[in-house]
Amino acid sequence: MTTTRFLAIAALSAMAASVAVGAPASADPAPTARTSPLIELVTPKSKGFFYTANPAEAQRAVQKHGFKRTPTPLGRVAVKPFSGGTALYRLRSTSAMSYILTADPAGLRKLIASGKFVNEGILGYVGKTGDPAKRIWRLHYDNRPKWRIAITAHKDSILRNEPGWSLDGPSGYLQ
Repeated sequence: MTTTRFLAIAALSAMAASVAVGAPASADPAPTARTSPLIELVTPKSKGFFYTANPAEAQRAVQKHGFKRTPTPLGRVAVKPFSGGTALYRLRSTSAMSYILTADPAGLRKLIASGKFVNEGILGYVGKTGDPAKRIWRLHYDNRPKWRIAITAHKDSILRNEPGWSLDGPSGYLQ
């Protein structure tokens, strides 16, 4: 590994760790809320997408690290487990300022075992079934460590109008 690559990876790891301030990915709504908005941000230099259900974490990412909030329509995640739901995990790429979400436990284990991702924890909880309009889909940008999620209508628009994106598959249903 070259010194330049080592320094770039070290800087990337330090920046990623400071966004979450050592805390795992988690929703941080008002104490009585059952759901929290899922927020999408673009990482610096548009290297990837970052998702959080914690408004304070989103604000830190913008103010301290230059992330930019997107107008992407998403929805809400549950802040606690519920019957018919599953955990939505956020993982950070070890090679780029990019994040991936998964609700599939087997997929989670495979991503971690690859050594290419660090598990940042449970972002929130999504339904295993639900309103087709609120279904979330994971997409990846061809030949780059870049992923994003989108609800059904937005997924269709991305695939139609933004060359380079391909569909990975569904990741659950938002509230």
